[in-house]
This record gives sequence, C-alpha cells and structure tokens, in this order.
Amino acid sequence: MNRTNKQHGFTLIELIIVIVILGILAVTAAPKFLNLTGDTHKATLNSMVGTLKSASDLVYSKSIIQGVNKLETGSVDIDGDGTGDINTEYGYPSDDRATGITLAMSDDFATEWAWSTRNGPQRVVLTSAKLSQSGAGQKINNVPITTGDCFITYIAPTAVDTKPTITATLTGCN
Repeated sequence: MNRTNKQHGFTLIELIIVIVILGILAVTAAPKFLNLTGDTHKATLNSMVGTLKSASDLVYSKSIIQGVNKLETGSVDIDGDGTGDINTEYGYPSDDRATGITLAMSDDFATEWAWSTRNGPQRVVLTSAKLSQSGAGQKINNVPITTGDCFITYIAPTAVDTKPTITATLTGCN
C-alpha cells in the first residue's frame, strides 16, 4: 500500500507576506476613509450654531416680555436685577462681541472661543483654538480667524421681525 501525505494550507512565508500586504494597505487607505478630526470639528461648529440660535431665541423671548423686541437697539435684563445685561438689535442679541451674543452663552464661552468683528459691521466671527488649524490671517487670543477656515458668523438682524443670520463655514475644517 502506498500512502501519500498531502498537507493543505499556507506556508509560514505566504502568511507573513499576506499580513505585510494587508498592513501596507491599511496604513495607506485608512486615513482617506477615516477623517475623524475634520468630522469632529464640523460637528462642533454645527452644534455651536444650534446653541447660538437657541441662546438668541431665549434673549428674544425675554425682549418680548420686556417690550424691547421692536427697538433697533436696546438691552435685555437676563438676571432680573433691573439693569440691561445683553445689548439687543430688534430684540435679538447684538453683534457686539463684548455686550451682545457672547454674553448670551455660558461662562466658559469666553475662554474656549475667540471672536472678532473684523469682517465688518453687524458681524461676529467665532472660532475655537481647538478647531483652527491655519497660521495666516488675523488672530484673536492667538486663534486665527481666516476665510476658508473653521468658523461661525453671527450677523444681527437689521429689521423688525427678522432673525439673526448664524452660519458655519466648514471648508477649512480638517
């Protein structure tokens, strides 16, 4: 009787070569599919846009109660002490970076976010040091505020019964 032992399977060298090829593919292809940093930055800005809209709507609600929602410029008393806390334009927070929309945000907003009014009147540009990657352009608190970067623009309303324009520019989020 003649017996032949045939073994089936891969040799150790073949397995090592396949593992190396898969490793090379993973290293070169994964970053193209997993841009998690950019997605995180975009999600942060979109979330902040929602927060700004909610904050401005709350200030507007207070302005209706206090009867200043039709005034071109006014102020709203948020804490009930009888003095105006947030400057308003047609009832919504103004575009003033010191007395407007930024005061409607939480206490850590001023330390976590930078804002500038460099893009003209009735406009506040907001960005975060954690989101901004560009080294060019004007800097506020050492945070670049540049076109094409990750930032939010707040434009106060210019007429009665209009809302502020709050948009996120996401082209430079990476």
